[in-house]
Amino acid sequence: MMTFEDYKARISIIQIAEDLGYKQDKSKGANSPVYKLTDTAGNKIDEIVIRNPHNNSQQHYFDRNHRGGDVIAFVKNHINDFPQFQHNNLFVRLNMVLSNYANTPYSPKYESYNSNVKQNNEFNISRYNVKDASIEDLKFLTKERGISHDTVSTFLPFIKMVNDTQAKGNYYNVGFPYINPTTKETSINNFELRNFGFKGMAAGGDKSNSLWLADFSNDKALVKNVYLFESAIDGLSFYQLNKDKIDLERSVFGSVGGYISDNQIKNTLKAYPNAIINTGFDNDLNGNLYDIKVHGIMANLNLKIEAQKDKSIINFTTEKHRFALNNQDVSITRFRDETHSSARMKVFKPKEGKDFNEILLQKQKSKSLKI
Repeated sequence: MMTFEDYKARISIIQIAEDLGYKQDKSKGANSPVYKLTDTAGNKIDEIVIRNPHNNSQQHYFDRNHRGGDVIAFVKNHINDFPQFQHNNLFVRLNMVLSNYANTPYSPKYESYNSNVKQNNEFNISRYNVKDASIEDLKFLTKERGISHDTVSTFLPFIKMVNDTQAKGNYYNVGFPYINPTTKETSINNFELRNFGFKGMAAGGDKSNSLWLADFSNDKALVKNVYLFESAIDGLSFYQLNKDKIDLERSVFGSVGGYISDNQIKNTLKAYPNAIINTGFDNDLNGNLYDIKVHGIMANLNLKIEAQKDKSIINFTTEKHRFALNNQDVSITRFRDETHSSARMKVFKPKEGKDFNEILLQKQKSKSLKI
């Protein structure tokens, strides 16, 4: 059996990235090539930079969400993109994926990302066939993500089935509709799309001002808790893990869809002025920075966050403070201590995993093993 060092010597991150649909943006140069992943409409989903592209053993990547590492880390961070390799043990599953690539000759893909191609960036709801979802439709959630029928039933009014008429194939994805909570009309202006081996956003959708919101109240002024996550699936998972502690009729669950914008938070605060903001972002550097960003907006700190090129040091600037932290030391607690600031928010972290869906799946696997 090969060791991780053996895999690192034999497998290029580029090989795996290309198989996942990443394409090189040749306008960014070749010394540290940039690879971009887009959805079917050409909207960027992710972007990675490759260091030491011609030396597998020394090769590293980092992405716009401050994640990075070697080929082992890349596979681990994308493990759900390999549905063909299944096992209850993450270590075994990693080895299954890596073993496959170690024995597969690399043939470079010469199709590149064209940054000059103009995309239609205007969201048009008529482009999509949208229908109400049923529990039977949502096998991706119940089978792949471990969401119970009871939880799916609870959130069913806030989930759609979405077919992109301009995409190849007549299939429906699970769609979490986005709205701007400050507008009187609750018209959909984006979708967070999920399915087996696929995640993305609707073409031209508004992600700057809007987010997925599952509002169980009859009056926004009566909402006591807003729970925010990086994905709707994490929100459903958190609810399933903690539903006995949640006053659902006075709660709202929301997803920012990955990268968080200032207006997503500001609009949420404006729509729910009496609520405590509860963040359930990922247990990584990116998630910690999102906690800090929410805190900065709520505390009116005029916060700026800048990371050094290798992401090892994060610089924070407010109107009264300026300081730097090692990326391992970045946390909401440390930030509050440095700035002597407070906000009406609570932070929940999936301490034994990356996100709350991972925690949910771990608990279910643990129960099945005990049986």
